[in-house]
Amino acid sequence: MSPPTMPYAYLRLPLLLAVLAGCQDPTSPPAGMQPRSVSGALSTWTVNSLADPGNGVCDGSECTLREAIAVAASGDKIVFAGSLQGDIPLTAGELSIDKSLTIDGAGRIAVDAQRNSRVVSIGSAQSQPSVTLAGLTLKNGHADRGAGLAVGISSLTLDGVTLSQNEATLDGGGLYVGLALSVNVLNSTIANNIAAGDGGGIDLSSAGSPLTLINSTVSGNRAGYGGGLFISSGEVTVGGTTISGNSAGIGGGVVNGNPGGTPIPAGGILRIRSSTITANAAAAGGAGVVHGGSGGNRTTLANTIVAGNQGPDCSAPSGGFSSLGHNLGVGCSVHFTAAGDVIVQGAQVFTEVLETELGDNGGPTHTHALIARGRAADAGYCPGETADQRGFARPVDDQAMPNALDSCDIGAYELQGPVAIVADLMISQAVNKTSVKQGELLTYSIRVQNLGPETAPNVVVTDILPTGATFVEALHNRGTHTAPPRGETGTVTWSVGDMLDQANAVAQITVTVLVKGKTSITNTASVTGDVSDPNAANNSASLRVSVASGSAGKSKK
Repeated sequence: MSPPTMPYAYLRLPLLLAVLAGCQDPTSPPAGMQPRSVSGALSTWTVNSLADPGNGVCDGSECTLREAIAVAASGDKIVFAGSLQGDIPLTAGELSIDKSLTIDGAGRIAVDAQRNSRVVSIGSAQSQPSVTLAGLTLKNGHADRGAGLAVGISSLTLDGVTLSQNEATLDGGGLYVGLALSVNVLNSTIANNIAAGDGGGIDLSSAGSPLTLINSTVSGNRAGYGGGLFISSGEVTVGGTTISGNSAGIGGGVVNGNPGGTPIPAGGILRIRSSTITANAAAAGGAGVVHGGSGGNRTTLANTIVAGNQGPDCSAPSGGFSSLGHNLGVGCSVHFTAAGDVIVQGAQVFTEVLETELGDNGGPTHTHALIARGRAADAGYCPGETADQRGFARPVDDQAMPNALDSCDIGAYELQGPVAIVADLMISQAVNKTSVKQGELLTYSIRVQNLGPETAPNVVVTDILPTGATFVEALHNRGTHTAPPRGETGTVTWSVGDMLDQANAVAQITVTVLVKGKTSITNTASVTGDVSDPNAANNSASLRVSVASGSAGKSKK
């Protein structure tokens, strides 16, 4: 079955406004002992219950999220009691926000619509609120548009928010943006949402609505058009973001425009930089990025990977699609012709560019790691960027790789240099005699310790035998050694191996004294490892022994 024909953006907006207008809760809770702290004219409200809806009163005995939203004044903040963690199962319909609020779930709270309603709607033509949602999961929403979150006339910031398992019968499974003043999505995950129409993850349908998608992951979403992201109008900036594993009839990853349909006069502006678009699939075309329509659409890509998708990686049947350079693509050769663009063959993507698994590689969101010294390493250009999607340093130069301009890696992931292992290695030695004579045996006891804090790999002890003594034997409780032949002088090398934090190892080295009396001999031992050692002063130890007159078995007369 072919994907549904996409409607004009302006045909959708009255429905969104009606939805938002019809879901306001005009009730206001009575005054009482309310769990809030006051800073100046603004208050912070503490939710202490996972119930819904509550009894209508936000007080110390019970304050639900719905009650806190109702009682809070514009500009207030809502937080959750430190002991509170888990799901809020909505039983009274979606949560509607028509005032400026900050709601911070601290990564411990999920709002679950149980597939009975949308999860959250935001916006009001009268108040035009500014709303921030942080550290929350919005899941199992079910609605016509914006099943997870529908945004009307408002300014919205999502920071560390997860939209998952939401389903729209029309558009915007995870997030639907219509007539919004601005939407900023930061460090967030939009995953496993479904839309029968457009935008399984995100649907942007309003001209003039700017949306930024920064350091986030859009994955596993499904739709008719634009499995990950669909833009019919508006202005979208995508930076340091991974769009992976989404699917659609057309445009598995991203669609900007109305491919094969009626042109949208206003069009959409899409700018993608330092991002990774991979492992998306499309039944009919454009698995990675689709730029369609003959209206005002514009799409630009810079320092971005579009590769490893199941179908055409790039599809731009009309004008307005351009590379700004240093992109890496498969099947994008007709479009990736700017300076620094890299074209690879399909089989090379997951052997020379990206790791196949979307996973936790550090930072708040999942990424595809780059293959060390692969085709994307040091081949990019990211002026002004200081961190990748994970928050790790960017750019990082690999001295073994040729650099393209600033040595940035292409895509959302920056390979880091070798991570220094910190461990304080210490060596000490003792001896079985404080004075010897020519011909006597002398045994040195050598102890090496790892004072931590990390495991020390490849620990090696080097013992330079005293001048005036010859090697007899070496014994140790672990590892292996090399030594000069018995009766000769030289160096004993003891390969201890890896040493755990606070581990120690011991060895004994026996020599025969050759020199005659009224002198001394010195044994010097040192330790090294593949570590960054914060205290080099204890990495070596020397021990001097006096040599008395006479020889072994003889006395001086």
